[in-house]
Amino acid sequence: MTAKYHLILDPELRDELRALQARAQADPNGAAAKQFEAVRVALSALREGREAEFDGERLGRSDNHPDLRDCAEIKVPVVEEFNRRGRPMGPSHRVTYREFEGSSESSLPVRQVIAFAPRKDGEIFDVTANRLGRSKGVGLEELDHLPTVRPAVGPGKEAGRPVAPPRMPLTPELAQAFKALEGLPPPTSSPPTTTNHEPAAQRNKPNRGTSRDR
Repeated sequence: MTAKYHLILDPELRDELRALQARAQADPNGAAAKQFEAVRVALSALREGREAEFDGERLGRSDNHPDLRDCAEIKVPVVEEFNRRGRPMGPSHRVTYREFEGSSESSLPVRQVIAFAPRKDGEIFDVTANRLGRSKGVGLEELDHLPTVRPAVGPGKEAGRPVAPPRMPLTPELAQAFKALEGLPPPTSSPPTTTNHEPAAQRNKPNRGTSRDR
């Protein structure tokens, strides 16, 4: 399918996926191979705008949760999980991401993929918050203009919960990272390990999203 978005991977996620691919190559029938294939499918879905097919949902904030009003998740099945009654619990993992206006070099908007982690015990949300430098219960003034959805599970969720994240202006850090890399990402899907390396000076800066998935 035709790409509708450019993807930029959080540097920590990029490194995790490289390590995951190495383990998958060492054991093609193992758990890592299954996880890596699930990530490939998820990234293709985000690149092609198919988040609704993966029960995509916008995230929110509360006094007991980090402020993730500018983020969304898609649900990714990796391992089967069951509740105490032996009933399936749904997709085991999540991928979180944000969305931005496109750069001056491209007409396509940008999606920053932040984390891939298990749903259990809210691990995915903890990882996402840590990578964005956010804390539980602390609201961000710069996100106050965004409507919030109450973090919830099961039937308690709002019926009209948005699927995708709000599209935000491209941050200076992401815009600079986009310009620092040679060329533009092609409109086809390929493994996350073909991501261009950012320049050494850029790698040493403590900003996020400086690697682009190709």
